Formats: sequence, structure tokens, C-alpha cells
Amino acid sequence: MSAPAARTTYASVFASPGYAGLYSGAALGSVAVALQVLAFSVAVYDATGSPFWSSVAFAAGFLPQVVGGAVLPSIADRLPVRVLLPIGGLVRAASAALLASGLLGLGGGLAVVAAASLLQPLFGSAQSALVSRLLTGDRYVLGRSLFSITSMVSQLVGVAIGGATLQALGAAPALLVAAGMQLVSAAVMVVGLPSLPVLAVARRRWHPAETLRGYRAILRVPTLRGLLLLWWTPLSLFVGAESLAVAYAGTAHADGLLTALLIGAPPAGALVGEVVIGRFCRPETRERLVLPLAALTGLGLLPLVFGPAPLVAAALLFTASFGLAYELGRQAAFRDALPVGREAVGFGLLGVGMMTGQGLGPLLAGPLGSLVAPGPAMAVCGVLVLASVVLLRRAALAEPAPATVPA
Repeated sequence: MSAPAARTTYASVFASPGYAGLYSGAALGSVAVALQVLAFSVAVYDATGSPFWSSVAFAAGFLPQVVGGAVLPSIADRLPVRVLLPIGGLVRAASAALLASGLLGLGGGLAVVAAASLLQPLFGSAQSALVSRLLTGDRYVLGRSLFSITSMVSQLVGVAIGGATLQALGAAPALLVAAGMQLVSAAVMVVGLPSLPVLAVARRRWHPAETLRGYRAILRVPTLRGLLLLWWTPLSLFVGAESLAVAYAGTAHADGLLTALLIGAPPAGALVGEVVIGRFCRPETRERLVLPLAALTGLGLLPLVFGPAPLVAAALLFTASFGLAYELGRQAAFRDALPVGREAVGFGLLGVGMMTGQGLGPLLAGPLGSLVAPGPAMAVCGVLVLASVVLLRRAALAEPAPATVPA
């Protein structure tokens, strides 16, 4: 009987050539994006006085990514990442600088934000594919987890920096700060990324429909299809429940502090789950925990049917979101099942599905919350999470097998 694999350390991940440069540049860019979204939304509200247009400004940074994700990820497999990823930073820097200029007006500003957002799946899928090439074995799982953790933290840091800058200087200077951070991010990528060859399979002539063809081919592979559904479905249903946190606080007549706890509990629980499961569990332990953790995501929501006090509800949301770390147990299996030359397409499909699901989840939970009450609606989402875990349990338990996707 072989000895259990040793726990991977963060130090070993950062010791991998190229990872520190990629992580540093990406983390700085993520903070800058959060700062830009906040500053632009505030600028639009200051100019229009309209909550509607402020919300549109916020959504413009995300919704076009669904469209870009349907076309662009296959390009990422064809271009050198040392060139492509810094270009992403320059595009985001240019968009922030244009917004700061004040010359565009509302329509022009929204168009610039939407255009930059449209291109983001190209850069995001290239980044995910690069991680899979830089890291092997369990270092890949921990390295991917670090990006998930950083994404959560960067939103908080970006909002904090944005709040301070907006208070002291205003929206335009805050946007210039975001542009400067993106320029530094691009420079870090140029210096820190390794020069890797473009994979041979990507040398064919590109066609706009290639990404969708790649998505269809990947979804025909049972291993990949099952893993994608396992990641998309429980997460989307949990986000639906999470979207009712403000309504839950309102019906419970919670004060500002309790409302903040309800809103902050899900990202806090997800962050703690990523750290605990990613850092302190061995690979085989993470694999065994996939089903229990996924079930915890649903089970944690069930007591909300009784409408407990806001503090108890926040604890339940924290517990449920901790279970989202189930995805760590199958990341290596997904990476290993992707065919060489289709890594960016595979990660692009994963990202598009997660983003789409996170939009559909609230559309399901919102009307349900209006029909019954926020607590029972959140509990229904928990029941659906448990049902999806039962239906997708084979994907959670299946042995990883390399896939051969048709060209």
C-alpha cells in the first residue's frame, strides 16, 4: 500500500518557474478591476442620479463576457501568453484612462466598459490554461485555489482602495489609479512570464465558430461533461440563495451590522473553505470530500426555511458556502481530461458556464422569494443543490481519464 501524498505547500507553488509573475500580475489586475467597476458606477450615479444607470454601469463590466466567452477562448490556445496577457492589462488600462478623461459621456463610457469586458474571456482563459502548464500534480490544485482566494480578496481590497480614493479625490482620479495599476500588472507579466511555445495543435487557421465547436466536442466527453455540471449546478443554485440575503435581512428587520454579516457570510465562508481544504487536506482527502462538501452546500441552506434570526442565518450561509470548496477535489481530474491544445477552450467553457449559472440562479430564486419568503426560497435552493449532487455523484467519484476530443 503506497504512502499518502504529502500536503503541498504554497512555497512549492510559488517556487514553480513563472507562477509568481503570473500570480502577482493577475492579483494586481484583479484589484484594479474591482476599483474600476466601483469608481465607474459611482461616476455614473453622480452624473445621472439614477440607480438604474448605476446598475447598468456595474453590469456592463460582466454581462458582455458571456458573449466573448462564446467566441474568443479558442484564440488563447494560438497566441503566446507572454504577449497576450500583458495586452489584456494594457486594454484594461486604456479603458480606465478613457473613462477618467470624462470625454465619452454615458453611452461612450458604457461602450468602452462593455468592449473591454467582451475581451476578458480571451485573457482569462489564457491565464487558466497557463496555470495548467506551469504547475503539475497537486501544486496545480493549490495554485488554482490561490487564484480563487485572490479573486475574493481582491474584490474587498479594490472596494477598500476605491472607497478611500473616492472619498479623498473623486471618481476620475480613482479610475486613473486603476489604469496605473493595470499598467504595472502588464509590466509584471512581461518580466515574470516564461516564454512558452504555442502548442502545435493550435497552428490551424482560426475560425469564429471554433470556440463553440470546441465547447460541443468537450461536452460530448462524459468525464468533462459530468465535471462541468458538477461545478456549475450547485454553485448556481447557491448563488441564487445568496442573492436573497438582502431581502432576508429586510424581512427580519436587521440593522446595518447584521445586514452586512448576512451579505459578507457567503464570500467569507467560501474563502475559508478554499484555504482549509486546499492547504490542509491531502489530495486523496480532497477527493473523498467532494460529495460531503457539495452536500454541505445544500444542507446549510435547509434550516433557513424556519426563518432563523439574522445572526444564525449568517452562520448557516457561511457553513453552506464553506462547502463550495468541493470543487478542489476534482480540479486535477478536469485538467488531466482536457486534450492538449484545447486547455484554454476547456477553461473558457468552465468560466462561461459558471458566469451564466450565477446569472440564472438569482433569476430562479428571486421570483420564488417573492412568491413565498426569502428564507423558504433559500431552503428550496438547498434542496435543489442536494438533488443535483445526487444526480451528479458519478462525476464526483469517477476516475480521471484523459479525453480525446475530435478536432
